[in-house]
Amino acid sequence: MNPPRPTLIPLIGFTFLTSATYSVARALGVSLFIARMGSDALPVALAASAVTVIAVSALTHLVNQRFPARYSVFGSWIGLASITAWLTAMISVEHHSIVLLGALYVIAEVRGCVNTIYATTLVNNAFASSTSKRPFVLVAAGAPIAGIAMGAAMGFGASTLEDTTWLKIIIGLDAATIVLLRWLPKTPAMKAPSEIDPHSQINQTKQIDQNGIRSIRHIPSSPSAYRYRYGLVSLIAFNVVAVTMVDYQWKVIAGDHLLAEAQLLTYFAGFYAINDILIVLVQFTVATKLLDRFGIGMPLCAYPLLLSVLGLIALINQSQAVLILLFTLGQGLTVLKRSLYDPGMTSAYAILPQSIRNETILLIKGVVKPVIEAAVAIGLLLLASRMTSNQITSTWLAALIPWFLLSSWVSSTYEKWSPTRTENEPSSGLKLSEP
Repeated sequence: MNPPRPTLIPLIGFTFLTSATYSVARALGVSLFIARMGSDALPVALAASAVTVIAVSALTHLVNQRFPARYSVFGSWIGLASITAWLTAMISVEHHSIVLLGALYVIAEVRGCVNTIYATTLVNNAFASSTSKRPFVLVAAGAPIAGIAMGAAMGFGASTLEDTTWLKIIIGLDAATIVLLRWLPKTPAMKAPSEIDPHSQINQTKQIDQNGIRSIRHIPSSPSAYRYRYGLVSLIAFNVVAVTMVDYQWKVIAGDHLLAEAQLLTYFAGFYAINDILIVLVQFTVATKLLDRFGIGMPLCAYPLLLSVLGLIALINQSQAVLILLFTLGQGLTVLKRSLYDPGMTSAYAILPQSIRNETILLIKGVVKPVIEAAVAIGLLLLASRMTSNQITSTWLAALIPWFLLSSWVSSTYEKWSPTRTENEPSSGLKLSEP
């Protein structure tokens, strides 16, 4: 059954616009901070961003319990646009303020977290009962398309446009996001588990089955559901440890070899743009077919396996040229992450009962992820100067073992409970259908 355009297209537009602001803010924040403050200050920025994200996530949780998602999204982007406008005015006067440059770095990470929370929540609320991964893949495709557009623009304009000009572009994209909100699917405020009738979802599922539309199975609200929930939490925790440390090493290596601001901005923007081109190609050619045919286990397990290969090579060969190549390839695995791994992880929440699904998404995206990032950042701040490159690499290699094992368990549990297509429901292609 093909997802209706009035639901799918606004969600793709939302992902595109919010990812466009994140792409510009991320490339600008990283390049200006490293160029003006040095890579040695990165752990401080990482810790500050993680702590801020935790606070923002807690506030988002409180707002989501009282207001529908559209209203909380509206308030979030009004706030983000206002803070960006303030930074635009201040940075034009104080170019090398560590507070302002740190705030620019932090606000980019806040955007990334808020984008993920709302995109994951909205797409699950809209398509949790879908028998195909196609809606998840199509909505996720908005992010790399935005990355391509913004990366190309920043690559060409890095040497001509001022940093404040890019901040004004971000504000314009925020305004477009706010306008788009009127077309987003309407969803009620998130209820606490105790406020939800435990039989309501079961009865709804049975009714759908009796109508012969599709067979939908959710883990009952029982210890099984919470065991799966905490399996997801643990998986993400080890994922974040490894990915955060790889990202840190990559930025340090890039900062040591590209000293000029324009060079760094061109490198990061170009890297993200090339990655996004590859992500779009995968998403619109084989992503849906691979996920529908092989399930979510393939990308969930392949990602840590490929990182382990690169890490082992890095331990053996310490040549600077080889390290640059390896960690660029390691970051290049975001092609796999965003085209297959992220849609797979997003759909993994679908088998949870509605009573705990949104809570789990917010817990993982808004609490677990930034808390682990903060812990890693503090650890790097205290120990990075005393650790060799091999010791840092060995640390995140160790985290890949439980990440892989948990990925295998989560995927097998998901395949057991995931929705299955009935004989009367045709296999869906990539063409969008009319409602």
